[in-house]
Amino acid sequence: MVIDDLSNASKYYGMSSHVTKGLQWLELHRHELSKMENGRYEIDGENVYAIVNSYDTKPVGDCGWEAHIRYCDIHYSVSGSERIGYSHRSHMLEIQEYNPDKDYALYTGAGDWLTVREGSFCLLLPEDIHAPGAIAGEHSTHLKKVVIKLLA
Repeated sequence: MVIDDLSNASKYYGMSSHVTKGLQWLELHRHELSKMENGRYEIDGENVYAIVNSYDTKPVGDCGWEAHIRYCDIHYSVSGSERIGYSHRSHMLEIQEYNPDKDYALYTGAGDWLTVREGSFCLLLPEDIHAPGAIAGEHSTHLKKVVIKLLA
């Protein structure tokens, strides 16, 4: 897992061509993301694509733990902040078997909580169990974010 400000995105270009394409897309579009409609945006077909979403953050206990195998994720906070739970796959118990059509499995266990602030991103690899969408602060806030899906 990586968490950083988008201004440092170029430091991660060497990780893979898909990471590079995803981060470059975020950099290129960062000033218009707040106006983009929720939905899917093509970057490189099924290899790299963006999902723009917005929602109200919720209590930690209401956030489910998930992981992917086919795709890595970049979660970027356009406006607002959220806490994202993190744990390595080896420390969690799978409670819903991996669904290859939807590329996710569900887990239970304990993890650490990190804040992804407005203008920051986190990169989650297939072994990174994560629980997005938690309140970052005292009260629920509205969050607009982009999840870039990167073929692993």
